[in-house]
Amino acid sequence: MRKHPLIAFFVLAYLLTWWIYPLLKFSPLLGIFGLFGPALAAMIMAAITGGKTGLKALLSRVVRWRVGLPWYVIALGLPTVLSLVTAAVAYLLGAPKLLQVGALTIFDVILFVLVVGEELGWRGYALPLLLEKRSPVIASLILGAVWGLWHLPTFLVPGTPQYGLPLTAFVLLTIEYSILMTWVFLHTLGSVLIATLFHGAINLSQGLFLGGLDGATRYWLLSIVYGVAAIIVAVMLGFRARRGFTEPGREQVRESTTS
Repeated sequence: MRKHPLIAFFVLAYLLTWWIYPLLKFSPLLGIFGLFGPALAAMIMAAITGGKTGLKALLSRVVRWRVGLPWYVIALGLPTVLSLVTAAVAYLLGAPKLLQVGALTIFDVILFVLVVGEELGWRGYALPLLLEKRSPVIASLILGAVWGLWHLPTFLVPGTPQYGLPLTAFVLLTIEYSILMTWVFLHTLGSVLIATLFHGAINLSQGLFLGGLDGATRYWLLSIVYGVAAIIVAVMLGFRARRGFTEPGREQVRESTTS
């Protein structure tokens, strides 16, 4: 595990999440516990490879909030704008209404907060390791694919929100999300807080503005809209890692020069 920490983390993240899925036949709400699989895997690996110092450095990213107001606006606003653009595209393609505004519940708000369980693992632990030897774009492609396939059982277990929906479109989406989130990550010193806000805003904005679209249509339209945004950001990031930023408890993690 010390020799291959990234692979060990991915395996643990899957194992510590997928054990819950056979129980979803009793209640889909049990899936909430699966959100903490990546976080638990990250904490285990940080403790194994870095001891108390490594674990403290990992957890410190959750409260890294001094990143500048514009990045809060981007984290919350960009997913909202892209959801609204997707709604407009759907309307132009024949959707009956321009906006299919849905009702948010307390459960949606709880999920907004709990996605920190994912982000502590994906962006807090895995992304810095990927960036040590790979460009931001390549790191995003790898992480986005692993992140998307981590959801696989939710597409196979009856009763879950994603059951029967196109997995290919979803994995494409998580790759696109990952490119955008890497861009934000690199400009917020690896803040898991900002990553959580971005992830939460993706979920809330899609539930709020795209609730009237069927799941498959929603995924494919989102993949087009987010794809355009991801391509623009990928060009900005570049395929080479050229500049580093300082991580507490670590040496430089290589980063793109462009912003």
